[in-house]
Amino acid sequence: MEGIDTSKLERLRVRQVGRRVEIELARPDRRNALDFAMWDELDEVLRSVGECDGDVRVVTVTGEGSAFCAGVDFEAIGESLGIERRRYPSFIRRWAGVADRFERIPQTTIAAINGPAVGAGLEIALACDIRIAGDRSSFCLPQMQMGIVPDAGGTSRLAKVVGPSLAKDMVLSCRVVGPDEALRSGLVSRLVAHDALAAELDGLASQIETLPWPAAYFATVAIDVGPQLDPRRAADIEGIADQVMLRHEEVLGRVETFQQTKGLKGLQAPLR
Repeated sequence: MEGIDTSKLERLRVRQVGRRVEIELARPDRRNALDFAMWDELDEVLRSVGECDGDVRVVTVTGEGSAFCAGVDFEAIGESLGIERRRYPSFIRRWAGVADRFERIPQTTIAAINGPAVGAGLEIALACDIRIAGDRSSFCLPQMQMGIVPDAGGTSRLAKVVGPSLAKDMVLSCRVVGPDEALRSGLVSRLVAHDALAAELDGLASQIETLPWPAAYFATVAIDVGPQLDPRRAADIEGIADQVMLRHEEVLGRVETFQQTKGLKGLQAPLR
């Protein structure tokens, strides 16, 4: 990542391992709550990662300690009130823009939810392409207790993921959703034992980062945009993506290998 001295980051631990950038929210004493400095550091890191193109193919985010992210720090909430009154809506949109970066960068983003994901912490996870969780995770959007609508993209992304009925239930009741319900509802795609989460994340990220670039990006865009289009236009996006990918020698080689190995015979369903 050019332009960032990761040793100077105070709220995040960031390292690049091959074609993967790993982000760890690192305020364990505050349950990784987001203050202004952490928002700024996330913005800086993601801005840099987004410019790496094929050099970085996967971005992961998790939390240090027992929580994924407890939302916005209480002190930051108090400090922001006076600012928002003078600079609405630009101040709120800046925070939402940081969450947006997890969705908009070309790399696949994976949230590994190791504990409570609350408020803006859940909104960051919702902006990621994939969410996996350990069995100590929990999920909550408590902002309505203050009479505030989740404002970092939480309402729209939650409704897209779990449907409007459950989204309204969670937002209006502020209730805590446990890991089993999160899996059933599609809030997360995988649920594993807490101690197995790091290995699960590594396996998933390793598989994705070996895909020909930018196939994963094209597939993600097609999945995100396709449901909003009529089937013919959605298929056009898929076809355009494949026309680009089929110009890569690596892809042609993979097609040949897939044919020779009978494709799915090389894949195994997980044991139950």
